[in-house]
Amino acid sequence: MKLTKRLKDWPLSRQILILFMLLTTVLGAGVGILYPFAVKHYLVDNTFSLLEEEFDNLSGHITFTENHELLPVPASAPLFLQLLLSNYDYSFDMIVFAANGKPLGARMTEQLPSDDAQELYRLAAHYPKDKVQHGTLPRGQETYLFVSKLMDYHGFPYYLVLYSKERELNQINSILTRQFLLVFAVLLLVSWLLAVWFSRYLTSPIQRLQEWCHKIASRQFDTPLKMDRGDEIGQLARSFETMQDHLKEYDESQRHFVQNISHELKTPIMAIQGYAQGLLEGVFQGPQAEKGLQVIMDESRRLENVVGQLLYLTKIESVAQMLQATPLNLSELFPLLKQRLSVLQPQIEWRIDLPALLPTEGDGEQLSTAFQNIIENQLRYAKSECIIQGRQKGNDIQLMLGNDGPPIEEALLPHLFQRFRKGKGGKHGLGLAIARAVIEAHGGTIEARNMAPGVWFIVHLPVKPEHKSD
Repeated sequence: MKLTKRLKDWPLSRQILILFMLLTTVLGAGVGILYPFAVKHYLVDNTFSLLEEEFDNLSGHITFTENHELLPVPASAPLFLQLLLSNYDYSFDMIVFAANGKPLGARMTEQLPSDDAQELYRLAAHYPKDKVQHGTLPRGQETYLFVSKLMDYHGFPYYLVLYSKERELNQINSILTRQFLLVFAVLLLVSWLLAVWFSRYLTSPIQRLQEWCHKIASRQFDTPLKMDRGDEIGQLARSFETMQDHLKEYDESQRHFVQNISHELKTPIMAIQGYAQGLLEGVFQGPQAEKGLQVIMDESRRLENVVGQLLYLTKIESVAQMLQATPLNLSELFPLLKQRLSVLQPQIEWRIDLPALLPTEGDGEQLSTAFQNIIENQLRYAKSECIIQGRQKGNDIQLMLGNDGPPIEEALLPHLFQRFRKGKGGKHGLGLAIARAVIEAHGGTIEARNMAPGVWFIVHLPVKPEHKSD
């Protein structure tokens, strides 16, 4: 637990390196412990196989004299066994017993103690007589692996026993284990070097991302991040780039917002201060004084209107969850807005093309305010007509509000719904920002496009759940 806690405080490259080294060390220790046992088991199994093969070869060359004396037996070991004999001092020894246990002859590389020989005979005679038997004989510091069988030479029964010393297997096992551990140590060293390289390869882009984030924190948004990777780190870098673009846009928007709100508030405040100062000093008398009071009243109302819209916009953006959602039919909303707003521009013709039902859920008052701001903007720039179209497509309601006025500057389109962004002839630049905030609070989207015959605002809102279609 303490090690895990400490690892979290170390650099990622060191964590990767240490964990990899621990893993390879544990793996190496496990292999180093299990490998000798596995090799020993393999050598024992193969020894019995070779003993049995040598037994089959020798059994055809066993001959006796008339006095039942064993004649010399030629060496008949296969090539593989000869290689073992030459490289590892590894051998198979043979001893022949009469049925009563009397030794009849042997072929040995090392003298076998008589007690050990008699014990081999006892075990050979103990096993069934019809097939070659495998067995082991532990004798103090030595262990014998042997195969045996009761044989018959022209009616003369005898036991043929082939055996090998386990000591020689242990020598081979020791040599193979040392060679394996040497190779494994080299591979382990190479793997650790690769782990060092890999940890640096993996953490280097993360360090670059960290440095780049510090620059973003210092508002250095123009520093590019070049990271040509298709893995998760590359995806993270692209996400950071998107974040940088959004932060840069937000920073510019906030700076523009401060500049514009300063201008919007400064103008009425200066007018109010100027006329109030003139009235206090008696500069304005009679009708001029009345005119000054009227200017003060008008500018204070203008100031109140700007502050009220700002507070309303802030409320919509910050507490959208407090909207009072009720079932609505948007097709019933626009005739009411036409009745209310048509007096502003009586010469403008309204063309409304809506189905009987456009069902959604939302705050009717807020949506009415949003669409009123959009239509007021359309009426302000329209030449002869204001167009409202709508349709339901699947789970989406699309509303298009257009006019036949001049197009919006292309440079202004991406920023049209930001606070205090306004085109020529605009008022405070808050109406469209409020419209966007209300529509997005209802789970919808809004965009502006220059299309014939003029400018279109395209709004998407979700359909009321029970009216959704497949």
